[in-house]
Amino acid sequence: MAKKTTTLDKSITHFLGPKHWLTWCFMGIAYLLSYLPWSLQQGLGKYLGRLLHLIAKRRRHICDVNLKICYPEMTDIARKALTKAHFESMGKGTIETFSSWFQDQKKFQSRTTFEGQEVVDNVLAKGRGCILISGHFSSLDICGSQMPRFMDVHPIYKLQTNPVMNWVMERQRQAIFSKTIERSNMREVLKSLKQNKAVWYAVDQDYGRKNSVFASFYGRQCATIAHIGRIANMTNAPVVLYDYGRTKNGYHLSLTEVENYPSQDDIENATRINELMQAVIEPKKEQYFWTHRRFKTQVIPDTPSPYDK
Repeated sequence: MAKKTTTLDKSITHFLGPKHWLTWCFMGIAYLLSYLPWSLQQGLGKYLGRLLHLIAKRRRHICDVNLKICYPEMTDIARKALTKAHFESMGKGTIETFSSWFQDQKKFQSRTTFEGQEVVDNVLAKGRGCILISGHFSSLDICGSQMPRFMDVHPIYKLQTNPVMNWVMERQRQAIFSKTIERSNMREVLKSLKQNKAVWYAVDQDYGRKNSVFASFYGRQCATIAHIGRIANMTNAPVVLYDYGRTKNGYHLSLTEVENYPSQDDIENATRINELMQAVIEPKKEQYFWTHRRFKTQVIPDTPSPYDK
C-alpha cells in the first residue's frame, strides 16, 4: 500500500510524471463539471450515482451489509430502494465536491441556510474553543466549505494514498479554512482549542481497535472513537453537534451544543456519540455514507468481518 504523506511541502512539478496523468485527466473533468449550473449538477450527479450503483459491486455489497445490520426489519424491496437512493445521493455529492474544490464558495451562499449562531457565540464565549462532531454525509465537502462563514473551524482530515488527490485537497482546504489538522496530530488539536477555535471531527468511522472503545450503534457493538470524550475532559472544551445535509433547493447546516457531556466513562461517552449520529442519520438515511465499513473491527479479535464474502 502506498504511504500517505502530506504534499504541502511539494510543488506541482513533483506530480507531473506519466504515472499521474490519469489522475490529472480526472481532475480536468472535475474542474469542468464544477462550472455546471447547480440544477444540472444535481441531475448529472443522480445519473452518475446510478452508474456507480451498477458497477461498484464491492461498495454496493458494503452498503447492503450495513443496512441489514442497522435495519434488520427492512424488507428486501425497501433496502434495495434505499441503496439506490444512497448511490444517487453519493453521485450528487461527488460533483458537489468538485465545486467545493474549484469554485468560489460565495456561489453557494444563497443556497445555504444556517441554524445555530447563538450556539457559536455561547460556546466560544467560554474561551475554551469547542469540539465540533459530525457524521459523514454525501454533502460533506460542499457544506463544510460554508462553515467558515459562521465560525473559525479547523477540520481534522485523513490523508489519501493518491498524492495528486492530496495535493489538490490539502490546498483546497487551506484556501477555505484558516487551518487544517491531519488526524494524527494531537498537538495541533490541543493548540487550536487553546486558541479558542473549533476543531471538527467526523466521528462515525471505524478508527481501529487501538483508538476505539466498543459501543452500541444501531443495536450492534462497534468500534467508536474514544478521543472526543477524552479531549473534552482534558480541555473542558464544549462539544457541539454539527448536522448538515442536502435539501430540495440547497443545503442546511445546524449546530447544537451537547449537554451533560462528557462523563468520566469512555464507553458511556462513545454510546452518547453514536446515539447522536443515529439521530442525525434517520431524517436523511439516503445521504449517509453507508459504503463505509462501519462494523469492520469486531469485539472478539480475529472474528471475520461482516463484509467478507
